[in-house]
Amino acid sequence: MKKRPNIIFIMTDQQRYDTMGCVNPKVITPNLDKLIENSVFFENGRCSNPSCVPSRAGIMTGKFPSQCQVPAYISYLPDTEKTFMKRLKENGYYTAVVGKQHFAESTIDKGYDYEMIVDGHFPTAPKEQLGVYLDYLKENGIEPDSLYEKNLISGGTWKGDIKYHIDNFIGDKGKEWMENRLSDTENKQPWFFTLSFPGPHHPYDLEGTKYADMYELNDMEFSESTYEDLEQKGPQFRNMGMYSQIYLKDYTKEQFLKTKRSYYANITLIDEKIGEVLEVLKKYNAYDDTVIIYTSDHGDFMGDYGLVEKLQCLEESLMRVPLFVKPPIKDFEGVHIKDDVLNIDVAATCMEISETKLDSHMSNYSYVGYWDKTKEIKKRPYIYMEAGEIRGIISDGIKTIHYVNRPYGEMYDLNKDPLERNNLWNDKEYESIKLQHYRYLVDSIYEATPGYDTPWNIGTPEI
Repeated sequence: MKKRPNIIFIMTDQQRYDTMGCVNPKVITPNLDKLIENSVFFENGRCSNPSCVPSRAGIMTGKFPSQCQVPAYISYLPDTEKTFMKRLKENGYYTAVVGKQHFAESTIDKGYDYEMIVDGHFPTAPKEQLGVYLDYLKENGIEPDSLYEKNLISGGTWKGDIKYHIDNFIGDKGKEWMENRLSDTENKQPWFFTLSFPGPHHPYDLEGTKYADMYELNDMEFSESTYEDLEQKGPQFRNMGMYSQIYLKDYTKEQFLKTKRSYYANITLIDEKIGEVLEVLKKYNAYDDTVIIYTSDHGDFMGDYGLVEKLQCLEESLMRVPLFVKPPIKDFEGVHIKDDVLNIDVAATCMEISETKLDSHMSNYSYVGYWDKTKEIKKRPYIYMEAGEIRGIISDGIKTIHYVNRPYGEMYDLNKDPLERNNLWNDKEYESIKLQHYRYLVDSIYEATPGYDTPWNIGTPEI
């Protein structure tokens, strides 16, 4: 019987699609670029929600956030849900995690045999979010508030040794777990390992490090989209109130350029740590037959529309994310795929790879058919996305965004306007497409409602 492959699931937090060297040559990610050469790379990968908790809940359950009852940042998974890691564990996989999960206040069985969870993003985050990372700092006599000075937009300068940075710590612990697992030659049980970095989520704190020094400040650029473009979008874009640190207009040009450089530098640090994990795989001749999945929970404005960070919206800056899979095939020649895909289908993919039965309420658009020619390629007819009271559809490069109980909305032709600067909501030329998108929207919202498939009555005929 053929051994089921091991699976590594690598996640970052708040990483834009255009932050890898193969997409944007200004970003230094040699290890990710090399991994992508052996992978199925989705050029149009998206998340289901632009916020950490609901997006991750969707990934972990293989459902849309509203479907698994986590529509917003302040909601969390109920115990009635089940993670795909738990399903893999029940089907004979050893499951482990190092890094961020963000189950928030949920008491759900996460599904891991081994857990080293660190949900914080910086040394002075609440103690309960830092766990073993805070212990590590204390063991080395490091005062958390001595490591970082805020002097940029939602970020600042790193003051300590880089080995004390949270992403460096998570990378080292991931490498350590991998070394221990692969050196145990007696254990033949297949495994699933999540390595989840807190970065490059703000605070953007790599300024002052060797990683920032790898970038010339003059190479950082402003977006072609501007703050003025927000006039044709929803009011939430201009009314962030207590979150006013997200507006570039309140800072100097130099502060933004250094903020952007810090963001890129964090990705380069993470890339270096991923490279170290991949070297361990190769050391034990495990690279070729291990599945590696990479994605992020959502993106970051990083200058688009004069903003940084994120907010409640469905703009491409936040919804389009890195997404690729290295299959368990020696010398696999990488391919770039233009199909629209969602990262909630990581669950279906892992379950098909592990020969685990898929629950009927989970999304079943596995990626496996893109490299296994004996399997069907399951393509989504359209993309459905959520952001609390905002819902959206993408079909054939056209995006329609519905605001619940509001008379306004957004509509963009991404084929002509990828930066979403021209709102077509009231354009009569697009009315027929908008109508079709609303049909898709109604169907999607219905299907994302728990219990939607309950029969009307016993023996009721098909409608």
